[in-house]
Amino acid sequence: MLPTLITTNLPMEQLRVTLGDRVASRLAEMTERVILDGPDRRRRTAPAA
Repeated sequence: MLPTLITTNLPMEQLRVTLGDRVASRLAEMTERVILDGPDRRRRTAPAA
């Protein structure tokens, strides 16, 4: 009963294709969706030396 964090960059329609309708349906019913739309911190440019 521990919390589980699931991340993806796929839209729900693509999750249905990738995981199957039953799994995608369970995820939609049993989870709280949080959309992160900030800047991508992985693609920051390095400071000039």
